[in-house]
Amino acid sequence: MSVATPQDKPVKVRKAAPKKGRKRKGRKRKEPIQVTAELLGLIPLFSGLDEALRTRLASRCEHVELERGEHLFDGAPVGDDDDSPVYLVTFGDVAVQRTDIRGEEATANYLTVGDPYVQKLFADDQTAKLTLTAMCPVKALKLGYRDVNFLLKKVPGFRDRFSAVIRRVTQRQKARFDDRFQQDVARFLVKERLTFAGRVKLKRMDICIECDGCYDACKARHGTDRLGPSEVKYGLTEIPQNCHNCVVPECIDKCKFGHITRHPETREIVIADNCTGCTMCSKGCSFGSIRMHPVDTLDLAKYFPDRDPEHKGKQIAQKCDNCTGYADQACITACPVGAMFQVDGRELFDYWQQFKVHETPGFDEVETPEGTPHGHRLAWMIFTLINTLVLTWECFGRLYFPTLTFGHLFFVLGLSANPIDPLAPFKAGDFFSHGMGYIGGTMMLATQLYRLRKWTGGSQKWMELHIWTGVLAGIYGFYHTAFVFTEPIAITTFIMMAVAILTGGIGRWLVFQIPRSQAGQLLALDDIDGRIQQINREVEKQFTDAKAGYTALVRIEELSKAREVEAALESLAAPSAEDDEPKGFFAGVMQLFRENRKAEEAIDALTAKLGDSMREGAAKAIAELLREKARLERSMKRHAFMTRVLRRYRVVHITTSYIAYGALVVHIIHSLIFHVGNN
Repeated sequence: MSVATPQDKPVKVRKAAPKKGRKRKGRKRKEPIQVTAELLGLIPLFSGLDEALRTRLASRCEHVELERGEHLFDGAPVGDDDDSPVYLVTFGDVAVQRTDIRGEEATANYLTVGDPYVQKLFADDQTAKLTLTAMCPVKALKLGYRDVNFLLKKVPGFRDRFSAVIRRVTQRQKARFDDRFQQDVARFLVKERLTFAGRVKLKRMDICIECDGCYDACKARHGTDRLGPSEVKYGLTEIPQNCHNCVVPECIDKCKFGHITRHPETREIVIADNCTGCTMCSKGCSFGSIRMHPVDTLDLAKYFPDRDPEHKGKQIAQKCDNCTGYADQACITACPVGAMFQVDGRELFDYWQQFKVHETPGFDEVETPEGTPHGHRLAWMIFTLINTLVLTWECFGRLYFPTLTFGHLFFVLGLSANPIDPLAPFKAGDFFSHGMGYIGGTMMLATQLYRLRKWTGGSQKWMELHIWTGVLAGIYGFYHTAFVFTEPIAITTFIMMAVAILTGGIGRWLVFQIPRSQAGQLLALDDIDGRIQQINREVEKQFTDAKAGYTALVRIEELSKAREVEAALESLAAPSAEDDEPKGFFAGVMQLFRENRKAEEAIDALTAKLGDSMREGAAKAIAELLREKARLERSMKRHAFMTRVLRRYRVVHITTSYIAYGALVVHIIHSLIFHVGNN
């Protein structure tokens, strides 16, 4: 492949694989746009040049149009700066990949509208190759370095504007791609082509309780599933399959009937009810965010009121339009824990901490833009603490300082019929015990107010109420016993209530911890893969004959994919079809042990086979890396197994809660009968 020069046309490579159903035969390339002085005058960078200079420059410029996946430049850096091309992006986004002399490739930056590509910004002595890839349809101007250098020297206004855009690119690179805290996240965002997203929905799996409320709310409002499963994820942050309202949309131009447009006020991409169902927009969306739905499965009168009754289309395209026409977004409003939120695409890089939540120790270390009710949570914590301290003082005070208790105060005020008996300060059924029972029972019933979230909104606040009223119910229930554990119905009620609270609290904490650990293991596994590739390159260099080195690497690849290794290692990384069948806990544990033994045997066999084919120590190093990789995969397998087990904690929590409510009703009825019968 030749290196691009100012005189050559941009280097092109094979495009991304076409989507199924799209015919590429006979496709004609558009005629290139002629660069004119008027065209340059519309670009801010050249707007200050006089017409004569723009005319001269236009004759030396080339207009370049690329489709997603094509390369604007792909090759080794040009030795002489005077021969290096300069590109100015006028439409779309371009990923900049840099390959060093060791063969390691990394995302160096990205270019968006108004950004120039100048080789010296990205190339240094260690750079072997630069690749500029279109992340979406792209338009750019190709200029010669000599022409740009001439303008920098002769036109002060151009120099100032050019310097400003260069600073913008270099600051982005320094702050995002060179910063060791942010670079992995920045590279992920470029890899997933999210730089030109108008908006992005994110889901934090460390606090998600997998209630599916977001999906249910979306379907209830729109009649179709506009929110899909995880598109991609980084650590504990998932990006659901959802329309990103792209700044450079690929869907609008695909619709030949004009049924996909931007809303005049919100600028959201919306699909008209009269969609013909031709599927071209669905095939054109590279994020898979547009789904086709058979018309006969939909309630057209309710969800598509503007559709022409005489319309003959058998399908209709649907996508997220950010709940255009509604005051809120159904999926975000329905989330009871604030796990789902939305970020403006232009600000996505500023929220890089969201992608690092697996590295923070607690729930609230990283706050979401939507704002979880942290203030309410603090108020609940203080209120619960005050209640606990007051009740604890009342108990100790009755033993040691009876005249300083609320029980004595209530007797003095005439609110209690009997004074505190120093010989029996606690009595089941006295004013104190009954009062705690009334309050505790009320708190238990208040936990069910959480069900009102579907009609009142504010799911997060209702969830906070559910949690803290449950905790308070346990505290008041404990003091309601008056430390007398003899009455079977009362004790059963208290025990079931305690179990419900523990399953809700401990189970939630475990489901929080396991995904967090699993995310860390997954990222570590990616590092191991990179280390294996590095070892392979080092092994290849150890052979004087390049062909022998290549043959050895092929042998490594064959051995690592051998049946015994594949069966032992790959089965650990992804659940098989058998894993979907219900298994007992102990059966699952035994399976993990068996897979562990098989993996060790396979790695030992691999070490033996590599021993004679390479220099001493190389095979052992690779085997150790495979062993470490297998350990991480086994750890991920254990995490996946425990996640499936703990995901069912909600069933236990809900079941014990209902039993506790039933026992509470029986306890109240029994107490009333007993009280009435003794009076």
